[in-house]
Amino acid sequence: MTDHDVRPERTASHPGDARDLRALLEAVADALTLPFDTPNYEQQLVERAGWVQTTLRGALDEHPSGIGWNADYLRSKLTEPPADNTPQRGERS
Repeated sequence: MTDHDVRPERTASHPGDARDLRALLEAVADALTLPFDTPNYEQQLVERAGWVQTTLRGALDEHPSGIGWNADYLRSKLTEPPADNTPQRGERS
């Protein structure tokens, strides 16, 4: 009798992989969640969406072992003070 099971061979998962993926998803959720009364709400949300896109693209393009690094990167961006985008003297808005 032959084995006709054509499912791809399962690879062993590593416990750290699930933790790293969870950490990345939590960072994404945190990045896209802002109180509505946040100053410059729309601008900050657009900026954070860009960070999320960059982070997710990095996680998808790199080896899965880099997911934790990408989660840490996004967390570090979230802890940076907001950029001061107000025009300086002599600059136009």
